Amino acid sequence: MADPLRYGIVGCAGIGNTHAEAVREASGATLAACADLDAEAAGTFADEHDVSDTYEDPAKMVEDGDVDAVSVCTPSGTHADVTTSVAEAGAHVLCEKPLDVTAERVDRMIAACEDGGVTLAGVFQRRFEPGLRRAKRAVDDGEIGRPVLGDTHVKWFRPQFYYDDAAWRGTRDMDGGAFMNQGIHSLDALQWIMGGVESVQAELDALDRDLECEDTGALVLRFENGAVGTVAVTTATKGGTDRTEINGTEGTIALDETDITDFRVGTGEESRYHAETEQRLAEGDPHDAGTGHTGVVQDFVTAVREGREPEVTGRAARTAIDIILAAYRSSETGERVQLDEIRGV
Repeated sequence: MADPLRYGIVGCAGIGNTHAEAVREASGATLAACADLDAEAAGTFADEHDVSDTYEDPAKMVEDGDVDAVSVCTPSGTHADVTTSVAEAGAHVLCEKPLDVTAERVDRMIAACEDGGVTLAGVFQRRFEPGLRRAKRAVDDGEIGRPVLGDTHVKWFRPQFYYDDAAWRGTRDMDGGAFMNQGIHSLDALQWIMGGVESVQAELDALDRDLECEDTGALVLRFENGAVGTVAVTTATKGGTDRTEINGTEGTIALDETDITDFRVGTGEESRYHAETEQRLAEGDPHDAGTGHTGVVQDFVTAVREGREPEVTGRAARTAIDIILAAYRSSETGERVQLDEIRGV
């Protein structure tokens, strides 16, 4: 594809602005249009980002604006409807996390893109961070031996007015809770590094916020490689942290949101209660497209122009959602849930 992609943004508030800035930075794309049900929001967005064409209907934006690719930045529970409409109109789609909040909707949007012959990519920007990419390589290459334990925790603060500010926030049908909204990035990074999850046991609850879904919860995971793990998420604390640790039979890797903070491997010297370790160089593995949303958008644009798959395909982006949906079912039933039950396999 010789000409730059004509790019459109659907959802002209919040994260839509981040996508607009990323498109501006991307090579091979030009920001041509935007769409929002709120005409005033679309107009403000257009003024701020120098966009000439505004629409209320995303499909009309694609058809009348000759748009090649779209970022979907609307509330989570609308993603499937928006994605399906623009895919059927002929646009490639980069969809914010999560793809949607039910398995049926995610299946529908993936099918619409596959049937329409357009690319569907998901937004999991942590997969573009050099530190996390280095950690995945260390696991894949056996640098820490056989993985036995992988855990992550996301302990953030979101006040009640964060949920009250928009009627869709914290609802099961349109948003989900702390796992689907905040914890999904760390959960996706953990399962990606560890190579996939087989089953989930969960305890979820709303302990300090008035919302339909959880503000706090914990999962016990069985990974496909046989290792076990834990995930803890809350939006009801102050002073918490965001941390991931991977433990193998020969070493340990610890990370904050983006960087390796500790990388130790065994020296072979062992006693009854102790094993000597040494620090290993932890320089990251940069992604060719860059980091953050800039990297996500650049990779998506390049993938469309080259006719290849993006870093995070639609099917890859659904994995973390499957884990969370399994956690919801487990919390409701008290039983361990296999991911294949959610996928309908």
